[in-house]
Amino acid sequence: GLGQSSGFDVQLKDLGGVGHEALVAAREQFIELAKKDPSLLGVRSNGLDDTPQLKVTIDDRKAGALSLSTSDINSTLSTALGGSYINDFLNQGRVKKVYVQGEAASRMQSADLNHWFVRNSNDEMVPFSSFARSSWSYGSPLLERYNGNSSLEVVGDPAPGVSSGTAMDAVETIIKQLPEGIGYEWTGQSYQLRLSGSQAPMLYAVSVLFVFLCLAALYESWSVPFSVMLVVPLGVVGAVLATRLSGLSNDVYFQVGLLTTVGLAAKNAILIV
Repeated sequence: GLGQSSGFDVQLKDLGGVGHEALVAAREQFIELAKKDPSLLGVRSNGLDDTPQLKVTIDDRKAGALSLSTSDINSTLSTALGGSYINDFLNQGRVKKVYVQGEAASRMQSADLNHWFVRNSNDEMVPFSSFARSSWSYGSPLLERYNGNSSLEVVGDPAPGVSSGTAMDAVETIIKQLPEGIGYEWTGQSYQLRLSGSQAPMLYAVSVLFVFLCLAALYESWSVPFSVMLVVPLGVVGAVLATRLSGLSNDVYFQVGLLTTVGLAAKNAILIV
């Protein structure tokens, strides 16, 4: 692990096409299970919660029959609700921006949509009620995707005395209890931690090989360094057993200490040989 302060950052992903609502339910289930785990602390969603949304459904056939284009409808909606920039003008030596927007009293209720009009290609004013309808729904204001899949971000911290690596192992155990179709992917510093952990065996092997080659150059022999390196497994096994028995985690300090043990074991073997 990288210590307690680093925490973890995981993306819950919809790998089975279960939909947004099922993904949100899985996130809430994950957070509830994480609260019961003593190795995790402050597990929470790092995103916007679902909110009420006004859904406007356009009947394309009716709009086409009324000589209305999609761009005309979108332009009217965006101007009435959000406003549109027109131009600038000078007022007392200062440049002022001019925006046009629907009056507040005419855009407070969903039923106000029926009172709006759109100018068609024949220069006629067509009411929204003739080709559109509105309804309230519940959804996310921002649909997140991670590596091509719908996702929700969850962050948290390890409990006091627990390394980030141990906390991430607990997170993976909890995710296995979620419904089928829900996957996960580490991101941020957590991804770097998992990536470095998978490369640790190769780095240890390269370190041992480097020590062996240095000894071979020193003694100008292949057999003498080999006899010296025979003591390295004993030192490594002893360090691992001592760590396991004492209940310590496989963190960055342990990994650096293990590499130091390789060098010290080879040094002591040189004195014996």
